[in-house]
Amino acid sequence: MVIVGLLVGMALFSAVRNRRAERTYPPVGRFVDVQGARLHYYEMGTRTDRPSIVLIHGASGNLRDFVVSIMPDLARTHHVIAFDRPGHGWSERVARADISDPAAQAHIIHEALASLNIEKPVLLGHSWGGGLAAAYALAYPDGLSGLLVLSGATHAWEGKVAWYHGLIKAPIIGWLFLRTLLVPASLKLTDQGVIGNFAPDRAPEGYADSMGLALLFRPKNFRHNSEDVRSLQNYLRAQSVGYGNIRVPTIVITGNRDKTVWAKLHSYALHEQISGSELIKLQGVGHMPHHVHGDIVREALDRLVRGEAPQAGTHVLLEAPVSS
Repeated sequence: MVIVGLLVGMALFSAVRNRRAERTYPPVGRFVDVQGARLHYYEMGTRTDRPSIVLIHGASGNLRDFVVSIMPDLARTHHVIAFDRPGHGWSERVARADISDPAAQAHIIHEALASLNIEKPVLLGHSWGGGLAAAYALAYPDGLSGLLVLSGATHAWEGKVAWYHGLIKAPIIGWLFLRTLLVPASLKLTDQGVIGNFAPDRAPEGYADSMGLALLFRPKNFRHNSEDVRSLQNYLRAQSVGYGNIRVPTIVITGNRDKTVWAKLHSYALHEQISGSELIKLQGVGHMPHHVHGDIVREALDRLVRGEAPQAGTHVLLEAPVSS
């Protein structure tokens, strides 16, 4: 009875916290219907005859990650649109068996952009979103004006994902974990997770609050995120074989001390596969360049919008004593 009471108490606590998160971080943008689900997007800036910039977030995130980083400055001179990926933030999960495939989510983003009359944008994908952006370039070779893969997860890696991704699959235990233990655990581990994701860089003060990280710990959102992360290796193993076919003007930006997505395995390899691509290697930088060196990311996007060809080859910026 004690255990049952404890679980009920944690479930009630979690439900209250999740409702509070939704009140605190409501949708900031609008919705577009795609394949029977509503996709949440946010626009800034004015449309012109130049390509729009489309921003796609990574795992455990939502579009607010860009709203509190590069989006406002970009919007001074460009039309910018950011999406919550399917099942994340305020976007509904499209009901299809392959929804965790970056290629499937790329198709959904493409349909959303078509509905919004956005043609041939410059597409940025960060982290998990980097795999989506690469899939988009493969599926729609004439549908982009430029591609920027930022700290992108683009290739299969050795090893397993975090233990709780497997736990969530269990029918009963997973259900209980999502509704009882997850939120209390997040209160203890969120700060540590943010520090690790930014390392060795320092996270902006109040980052978790400003980008609405609490939305992640709602049961459906967390389950969808887990499904995406758990499936990614297999999808990338097949997808990465085709990167040599990408002909979109491509810039790859990575920190050489990224501890979340290894630069050598992903960004360096992607650059080698895409003919004429530009690799910007940020010495001593971690997984979140758009927060700590947003000027470099914005300048790269600006060049792609203007139609400038990438500066083919590797360019090392930000001198640091630590080598890659």
